[in-house]
Amino acid sequence: MTVVEKEYAVDESGLDHGPVKPSARIFGAFHGLPLHRRFAIVGGIVSLIGMVLIGAFVNSRIESAVVRNSAISAAVYMESLIAPLSQDLADGDTLSKERRAKLEEILARPAVRERILSVKIWKQGGLVAYASDAAIIGQTFEPHGDLLEAWEGDIIAGFDDLDHDESRGERAFGLPLLEVYNPIHSIRTGEIIAVAEFYQDASELNDDLRVARRTAWAVVAAVAGLTFVTLFGIVRAGSRMIEFQKSELQQRLRQITKVGLQNDLLRLRIQNASEQFSALNEQLLRRIGAELHDGPAQALAFANMRISAWRKAGGPEEAELILRALDEALADIRGLARGLVLPKLEGASIAETIRRAAEAHAERTQTDVILDSSDDEAENLRPGLPQLICIFRFVQEGLMNAWRHADGMGQKVEFAMQGGSLVVSVSDRGCGFDPEAKIDNGRIGLAGLRERVQSVGGMFNVDTAPGRGTRLIMRLQIEQSVS
Repeated sequence: MTVVEKEYAVDESGLDHGPVKPSARIFGAFHGLPLHRRFAIVGGIVSLIGMVLIGAFVNSRIESAVVRNSAISAAVYMESLIAPLSQDLADGDTLSKERRAKLEEILARPAVRERILSVKIWKQGGLVAYASDAAIIGQTFEPHGDLLEAWEGDIIAGFDDLDHDESRGERAFGLPLLEVYNPIHSIRTGEIIAVAEFYQDASELNDDLRVARRTAWAVVAAVAGLTFVTLFGIVRAGSRMIEFQKSELQQRLRQITKVGLQNDLLRLRIQNASEQFSALNEQLLRRIGAELHDGPAQALAFANMRISAWRKAGGPEEAELILRALDEALADIRGLARGLVLPKLEGASIAETIRRAAEAHAERTQTDVILDSSDDEAENLRPGLPQLICIFRFVQEGLMNAWRHADGMGQKVEFAMQGGSLVVSVSDRGCGFDPEAKIDNGRIGLAGLRERVQSVGGMFNVDTAPGRGTRLIMRLQIEQSVS
């Protein structure tokens, strides 16, 4: 009838998992702003970038189209004037004096002079066969990209920056110039025999392009602005709807939270009432035990003494049977009284309460009980009386079940604090049973124990199966009161 108590050192080293990393922010600097304001900022930036890109593209296309159309018109006009006088270049690198004079006469006409400010005629390899600037005739210059493309048969036009050596004469005009390269074809064979380069005064064209650019930018800005305003209106309406629904949900959440708090309060009141009832019930059981011990037990003891004296004085044989029956009844009443009356638990610690229940069971049943505590925290925790009563009765009833149904084999009580909760288990190495079958048979021992544990806010589980013993587990939230 010994109680063997095992103690284990508490491993307080723990594992360092490092600081908890904060979750990545979903929103950046705009987090917390209403949806329509976030859209106004982000959408405004995107619309501005889109407007710039579209405006630049449109202006580029307008400039390209205007310049090309102007260049083609000028090229057709100039080809009709220059091509017939340039056929000598099919067989040589220079023009005859007569054709050069004729060409200069044509270029000097007011109608041509107003449109064309300068002309060059190129041969292959960058040789200048003719130029308005007579000083560069016969000179060879490094061919650049536009001239080489013109030799492929394309009309090339663009605003020239006049940074090439052969453009000194054109730079002297001090005007924006449109440079046009126009291939000259042989009348006989159709082959390109030269490339005519001529410059137009682009002042008026620049003004037209400036107006076109402003108009294009204004149209793009108006369309982008109208699109943004329309989308902003839609998003703002949606944002208001979301805010309204959010407000409604928050109001409902507050109502639900209020109801939940009321339910928690009612649950706590019910639990307190249950704990008080449990304490009153224990007081009633103690009173009944005392009454049994002081009343019927005393009367039976007195009757036992009188009959024993009568038997010794020569009473009949039936006195032996009466004495045996009285002894058994007296033993049962005393055992019942001891089971009903709890030891004084007020102010006791968890470990003391469990140890008392185990020692009382070991003494009553003359069996061994192993106590296994995995930490020292339970030695100092002193919960309220209702919880101590629940702990004592749980261990008492669990060990009694082990003695009744497993003949006391492997009786073991384990307890430990885990995350603010006390976990107590009572186990044996008996034959076990089917929990469902026991419940179906109407057994009330475990059901009563479950209700007792749940009445003080605890959880009760049974771990058993036929052939592998039984383990009763109680998890009870403990109010921290350390002595």
